[in-house]
Amino acid sequence: MKICFLVPDGIGLRNYLFSKLLDKFDVSDEIVIMTVLPQKIVDEVQSLHNQKITYFPMIRYNDSFRCKLFREIITYSRLKYNTKTDNNFTNMLNWTQKKHSFKLKIFYGLAAFLGLIYSSYSSILKLEKKYQKILRKSDSFKRQVQILKELSPDVIFCTHQRIMDAAIIIEAAESIGIKTIGAIYSWDNLPKARLLTKTRYYVVWSEYMKYEMQKYYPEIDQNNIFITGTPQFEFYFEKSLYQTREEFFKKWNLDTKKKVLCFSGNDLTFPCDDLYLYDIAEELTKMSEDERPQILLRRCPVDLTGRFDKVIKEFPQLIKVSEPIWRSSLQGWDFNLPTFEDVKLLVNVALHSDAVINVGSTMAHDFSVLGKPAIYINYDQKTEKNWSAIVNNKYQHFRSMPSKNCVIWLDSKEEIQNCVKRALSENPPELEEQKKWFQIVEKQPVTEASGNIAQTIKEVGKI
Repeated sequence: MKICFLVPDGIGLRNYLFSKLLDKFDVSDEIVIMTVLPQKIVDEVQSLHNQKITYFPMIRYNDSFRCKLFREIITYSRLKYNTKTDNNFTNMLNWTQKKHSFKLKIFYGLAAFLGLIYSSYSSILKLEKKYQKILRKSDSFKRQVQILKELSPDVIFCTHQRIMDAAIIIEAAESIGIKTIGAIYSWDNLPKARLLTKTRYYVVWSEYMKYEMQKYYPEIDQNNIFITGTPQFEFYFEKSLYQTREEFFKKWNLDTKKKVLCFSGNDLTFPCDDLYLYDIAEELTKMSEDERPQILLRRCPVDLTGRFDKVIKEFPQLIKVSEPIWRSSLQGWDFNLPTFEDVKLLVNVALHSDAVINVGSTMAHDFSVLGKPAIYINYDQKTEKNWSAIVNNKYQHFRSMPSKNCVIWLDSKEEIQNCVKRALSENPPELEEQKKWFQIVEKQPVTEASGNIAQTIKEVGKI
């Protein structure tokens, strides 16, 4: 069987190509990786696995004005539909929040106006059919058809559902009868109305995510949605990646006599992370020396602003930094590339930290895998008027919680010490609920995700 992995970004590299997924195929299977990543990255992937891999460069797609307008109209319409379906105003916050030029403000204003007119579900489906016809008339589509006819894979597995570069390839594949499977990139993506790569089949993290697929995209055949789990949590069970406590603490200049509170940073859509880190550091310095934990900062790998530097400089004895081991290729999220060494680092950050604190991050689930508690920051900074942690924590994906006791909620700066003490105590009561939440979000057992996905690819390839 010839299997093409369509990898349009660096996160697909980390979550799928670095995992055990490729090892689950037979040696006789032909593996092709079609990607925007440099060939040397794919060569490194091959060295991790017992598979021969063929590299195939991916051609980037240039939008026409008409195509982009239709796509944004559909996005706005779906967000309006999802907002009404969920009775959750935060769904609309996924509409573009960037500061745009005058021309782009007019463009997005037009898309929103037309999206409001066409916000019934029947209208959305009609718009999507029209959009599909526009795509198929493009030169890019015709070129991709020729490429795929020559490549001739039995099945294409796409690692990201939101990137237009992949969407045009999937559209071309569908037009000539190549079977296509799409992975939903993250647990919070489906309410955001950005399912651009319309594959024939889908793999999802959990029963809950399948329910979401059926709710937001009822036109998709539920028999074509496979619950597999996601491989990104499997790394925590690979003991070959573990460092000893002594090795890890020495590497990052940590005190082995103290507990470790990991502060996990978000990307720049979360503008107050440095302010929260300052608050936490300031409050922890008021604790007695024997009970005060040390802070291990893990910034978001795509946050290259240096916004934490002033805080680190002010609290050098308290805050230690484990720099993500990513490498920049080109500008932007897609090309700030993870490395396997960083996978190992993240595993050990979670393994050797005692708790994690952040604003509503997936890291709560990473820590849950290892039985570690999470604190969610749930108060706003007075200096920031255009963003709110409290509103952020009302996003739709947090409704997957079986109860509000899945994490420790930090509702004010004054509560920092108590919340940290609670998280670092033996068996905090939230751990059981946090575990239940993770079991809702991710198919169990976690270690079988790669095998489940490989089996799904093989089954679809034989249909």
